[in-house]
Amino acid sequence: MPNKKRSTRAQQIVNGLKLHLNTNLLIALTILLSLNGCSSLNTLNAIVPDGDAIQISNLSYGPAEKQKLDIYQPTTFNKNTPVIIFFYGGRWQSGSRAEYAFVGQSLADRGYISVIADYRVYPSVEFPVFIEDAAKATTWVFEHIQHYGGNTKQVYLMGHSAGAHIATMLVTNKTYLPAAGIKQHQVKGVISLSGPLNFKITDDDIKAVFANANTYAETQPITFIDGSEPKMLLLHGKKDKTLFPSNSHSMAKKLNSLGGNATVITYKNMSHVGLLLALANAPFLYFAPVLDDIDSFIKQE
Repeated sequence: MPNKKRSTRAQQIVNGLKLHLNTNLLIALTILLSLNGCSSLNTLNAIVPDGDAIQISNLSYGPAEKQKLDIYQPTTFNKNTPVIIFFYGGRWQSGSRAEYAFVGQSLADRGYISVIADYRVYPSVEFPVFIEDAAKATTWVFEHIQHYGGNTKQVYLMGHSAGAHIATMLVTNKTYLPAAGIKQHQVKGVISLSGPLNFKITDDDIKAVFANANTYAETQPITFIDGSEPKMLLLHGKKDKTLFPSNSHSMAKKLNSLGGNATVITYKNMSHVGLLLALANAPFLYFAPVLDDIDSFIKQE
């Protein structure tokens, strides 16, 4: 019994140190990201362990420079390996796949073949061109991923922030994927992190991004929900002040009421950026069990 007490106390001390370290890292990284933008994600890539994933870079799904993607393969996999296509955020105006290498690495470390896709952004293009690019990238994956060990019957779309908007629009609006040669039901599921799924367009720069929309409603993923969508996992931080958790809750409520399958998970101390950082698969950088929840979602029948 004394040994057990000492062991328990020692674990409490270790956990306390981990919490202190993780909190400081989260604060530092959040400040860094807020000051310097998403380019500072390169700093995160530098401190996250490389792991053993195999990276295949600069694969083109279209003629434009921003129509490229990278694939991350686990070191061991078979022809039944699930595939996750990840679309990054950046207010539909910034970002590059290289900045999100830590996401591809983390998902590959979990045993998935991950695809990080670039897409054209404002002001080079306006709505809905970035969604059309994502549809083309998705088509490329379905046509080619078997050559890299991926299972086309287990392809998931995933995104953070603006990328979550894009991922969900691909399966809710029934025009984008078919126009690119893919049927909606071919997508096994969608994972949204901090997604703008039912949001108000108030900022001038965002109004410019969506200026080509005929109506406000056509910019919103929730508009097109009819219950036929693939299953969805909607993740949100309770401290997200950029895009409130109500985005995920309202989306799930509508989908489930129409016979669909949506699960919402909120994380007590997570902010908008913190939920993204939680995708970094590093023992010294632990914010929330986001990767575990993604695992459970994909593995459920």
